[in-house]
Amino acid sequence: MEHVDALRDEVRELMKVVRLVKQQYQHDNEALAPGVAGMLAVIERLAGGCRLKELAAACALDQSTTSRAVSVLVQDGLVRRVADPRDGRASFLELTDAGRDILRRSNDWYSTLLAAALSDWSRADVELLGTLLCRFRGSLNAQFATTNRNTLEATR
Repeated sequence: MEHVDALRDEVRELMKVVRLVKQQYQHDNEALAPGVAGMLAVIERLAGGCRLKELAAACALDQSTTSRAVSVLVQDGLVRRVADPRDGRASFLELTDAGRDILRRSNDWYSTLLAAALSDWSRADVELLGTLLCRFRGSLNAQFATTNRNTLEATR
């Protein structure tokens, strides 16, 4: 259990650094809040666009929060609503050229930061970190899903 406690502490420290990175990102990119880049990236990743419900699920946000955020993105000209090609009654979200441009600049900012932070790491270590983070994220997601399912069943 001691090794898990040490990992818990490292995750807390990592979350602190992530908050600092987000603050610096917002300082360097005044027009773009940190969460916006993530939401734009999800829209782009979901086959170039998605429905609001899919975006909310992919961002682990409720639909009302996602809807408010998307309204701002549309107002700012970063995202547009179009008729869903599968169901013309539904709205489909896609990036505008401005949205793709700001996402590219955001990705460049983060890539530059990560490249500098990992400049003295070997390629093998960087790849190992990526593999282990992906595995860790998957394990946390699975645990979270199991915990939520058990909580829901206990309340019924």
